[in-house]
Amino acid sequence: MNIDWAVVFATLVGPVLAVQAQKFIERAAEKKMRRMRIFEALMTNRATRLSDAYVQALNQIDLEFHSKSDKPVIDTWRALFGELNNPLPDNTEQAMKVAWIERCNDRLVALLLAMSKSLGRTHSEEEIRRGMYYPQGRVDLEQAQLAVLSGLQRLLEGSNPLRVQNAGEGPSELQLAVLKRLHDAYDESGALRVVFTGAQDERNLN
Repeated sequence: MNIDWAVVFATLVGPVLAVQAQKFIERAAEKKMRRMRIFEALMTNRATRLSDAYVQALNQIDLEFHSKSDKPVIDTWRALFGELNNPLPDNTEQAMKVAWIERCNDRLVALLLAMSKSLGRTHSEEEIRRGMYYPQGRVDLEQAQLAVLSGLQRLLEGSNPLRVQNAGEGPSELQLAVLKRLHDAYDESGALRVVFTGAQDERNLN
């Protein structure tokens, strides 16, 4: 009896290859879906760049876009990353701050364009740059929150004094007690005093 070994081989190996091919297709689909979620998070939150979703999506780019074909995405991501990690000091002139913000905007648009092309999307630069809505009320609220946090930080650092205005003829006993506690909380150099409540804390520090 002649045995057709090609048929035998195909019969044995065929199902295995089919399963492996199916797994490869599923992994590729999952990878594209993860990439798509990152892109959609950046597009959805590009007007709210302090949101957790936006920051998390930025930090996931180099985890999912790392093949040779992803070089345009990685290059534009690194350009944006470089700008974001070199912010201007608070005392910088307003014109320089505006220029830095514009550079960050341009870097983000370039990144989203590269990601769109990599994912087979057809977004234009104008659509990415202009096609978003963020009401002025949200802008004002975000700036107010940043101003409060910045003022609180300077107060805790001792660089800004705490101003107390008394509507009466003189400070009350409660106001004086609060001011004394605030005064005692800082040493002569302006540093915040730290008091350990247990000996174990001191041993751990040393």
